[in-house]
Amino acid sequence: MNFFSSCIFIFRKDRMKNAGHVVSLTVVCGLLIVPGLVTPGRGPEVNAQMKADVSYMADVFPLVKKKCLPCHAEDNYNPSGLVLDSYETMMAGGEHGVPVQEGKGSESLLVQKLLDKPPFGDRMPLDMKKKKGEPSKKRLTDEEIRLITAWIDQGAQDN
Repeated sequence: MNFFSSCIFIFRKDRMKNAGHVVSLTVVCGLLIVPGLVTPGRGPEVNAQMKADVSYMADVFPLVKKKCLPCHAEDNYNPSGLVLDSYETMMAGGEHGVPVQEGKGSESLLVQKLLDKPPFGDRMPLDMKKKKGEPSKKRLTDEEIRLITAWIDQGAQDN
């Protein structure tokens, strides 16, 4: 049972007992459910736009490691020459230049290549096992893309 169904369950249970308590429970649940701060069914995840400081090591690199390093590791060949093993290699760029424009998340190639219509080539990460017409299981979620964008907007620091 997630948080939302718990509130509804408590609300219904208390409603049967005493109508005076319904108002207080509704207020408590309403204060805890702040739009943009809680994602239904996923727990109290912080919205990337609301998060004060996005960290490369704590927030961004775990996504890069999971979704990008299968192809963009230093030991792997990839046509773009972009190596994402570390902050330094990421910022050095590849055949298409530097993927991050500090302070300009939406203008950065790193973000643009994660979106539906990248400026060149295919959307990343590639999913070679995906059948035509099926959604990719390897794609980053909108929230993950917003997190990377927020990190770049905040100056793309090595933190």
